[in-house]
Amino acid sequence: MAKPTLALSFVALLSAGCVQTVAEVDPQPADPDMPESADSAPVLHESAPLGSSTSEPAPAPAPEPAPAQPPIEVADSELVAGAQIDPNTAPGLQDFADEFSQLYAGGSLWVGPLEGNGGRDVLIFIPPKADPAAEFELVFHFHGTYSELVQRRTDAMKKKREWVGWDRLEQTLAAIDQLAGEADHNVALIYPISAGKRLEPGHRGWSNVAYDRMWMQPAAPADPAYRDDFDRLHADSLEVLVEALGVHPSKLRGGVIVEGHSAGGQAVTNVAVRGSTHVGEYLYLDASFMGWSDVAHEALAARNDPALLTMVVRDGGIADPFEGRDPWCLVIEHHAKLWTEHAGTCGDQGPAHELKLRDHAGERETVACEDLELDAESFDELEDWCREMADEMRQVPRVTLIRTKVVHAKHPRSFSGGLGLPEDRGQ
Repeated sequence: MAKPTLALSFVALLSAGCVQTVAEVDPQPADPDMPESADSAPVLHESAPLGSSTSEPAPAPAPEPAPAQPPIEVADSELVAGAQIDPNTAPGLQDFADEFSQLYAGGSLWVGPLEGNGGRDVLIFIPPKADPAAEFELVFHFHGTYSELVQRRTDAMKKKREWVGWDRLEQTLAAIDQLAGEADHNVALIYPISAGKRLEPGHRGWSNVAYDRMWMQPAAPADPAYRDDFDRLHADSLEVLVEALGVHPSKLRGGVIVEGHSAGGQAVTNVAVRGSTHVGEYLYLDASFMGWSDVAHEALAARNDPALLTMVVRDGGIADPFEGRDPWCLVIEHHAKLWTEHAGTCGDQGPAHELKLRDHAGERETVACEDLELDAESFDELEDWCREMADEMRQVPRVTLIRTKVVHAKHPRSFSGGLGLPEDRGQ
């Protein structure tokens, strides 16, 4: 991206403390199960020498004077309205940006490739009527399957996958625009584009290859072209907001939401596993599939990360662990019981041996021994998570489960940025 020159570079502003992380300015409520920090520990005085009076404690050593910090400049933003399109942007996104001024007159848009997204395109949107004196909340939205192709819909397009990317992007911008009108702060959308069908180098076995499994993956695969990095994407986005769209750095102290719709939940999980001090909430929009939201929660808990984890699930839908297309909590529990009954037979016949059994709903199914064993192992790891899901996550700190009748395809329009969700979620 082209980088306009500023009198004070963005890196210098970061160093001066004008841009702070969410943990510095919007801490989550203290967790009673977390150990006290060093700051809250009692002050211990040095022991008095033997034979000396102990009627008064020895004075604590004088603290070292804190180094002088440069003053934090605070000023209003000077927002730049209209669309700015990097010439390297994909044609479909350029078409979308061309229509921007008609849809959101007075708003700000930037589109182009960013290094933190692996050199792929990113759209950054500030809704109209943003308050120059107000701080910004940043919403990073990771789209679902097939939405990497943003194409204007035509009569010649016969398959949803050909036009769904444009539709999902329209929905997300509309939700963020509505959210900004209801909130007491500004909201900016960062909408990265995935690589589409991408598997880890050397991956073997079955996989849903319709989406990008490597998006924001925490450990760089053995692929020199892979360079996704959320913290770099965050820094790149701040640079665009400041240098191209006129946001003052002092207004970038608000929270950060990382959300994913459908297959975009894979990227959300990857960000959570790696961890980022910038993120205040991980939001799954009908995307809390087995191995995604549960793995994210495990990573957050392991490092006492105060970020919230919110799951919006359509009842009986694609990500419901008890109903719908893949009721995985019920399936793996049932297969775990079957494994205890048939492990001996499977040991005699081999892992590929197929058994004709009844599934969790009483219907006939044919299942391989190796699949029974794998599900039994999975249930050992996920039993607690499934039990908590059945209890609506009521007893899990900083985790919220929200059930809805909104159909899967409408989640970006209905819930992006936390639109319509309880403000006290996770408390």
